[in-house]
Amino acid sequence: MTTDELVPVMVPRPLLTHVYGLIAKLHGELTAPVDVPTQHANGDATTSNGWTPSLLRKMLQQSPPAMKDVLRTMAEHPDEWLTTKQLAEAIQNNRNADWMTLAGTMGAFGRRLKNRYGIENPPFEKRYDHEFKGKVYRMSAATSAQVLTVLQEI
Repeated sequence: MTTDELVPVMVPRPLLTHVYGLIAKLHGELTAPVDVPTQHANGDATTSNGWTPSLLRKMLQQSPPAMKDVLRTMAEHPDEWLTTKQLAEAIQNNRNADWMTLAGTMGAFGRRLKNRYGIENPPFEKRYDHEFKGKVYRMSAATSAQVLTVLQEI
C-alpha cells in the first residue's frame, strides 16, 4: 500500500484500538487490541476499553465467586489465550463446570457490565479459535496486575 492510498482520520483515543481492530478484520488479519491508557484530571487512567482502576475494583467486589475465579485465572496467565475448558475448570464452587457453565457466567457478566457499569467491553479479549473450535479469552498484563491486586485486597 502506498502513502497515496492512506487517509488520515481523527479518532477519539478510547476508540483507537477498536478502529485498528476493525481495520485489521477488514484486511482479514487477526490482531489483538492493546490497552492504551488515557490519563484523567483526577489521576485515574482509563484503558482503551473504558476501565478505570476504581471501576475495575467495584466490578470485582460485586462479582459472584464463579466470575472472580474466571477473572483470577485469566489474570494469573497474562497475555495468554485460555480456552473455555480451562476457565470452566477454574470455577471452584462447581467441579462439574463445563463450557455451558462458563457461557452462563459470561452472559450474566456481560449483562451486568452494560446495565450496572455502562460498559460494553469486558476487561479482557475474546475470539473464536478454529483449532480449539471454541472461544478463547485473554487478559492484558496491565489489567492482570490490577485484577490480582484487587482480588488480594477484597
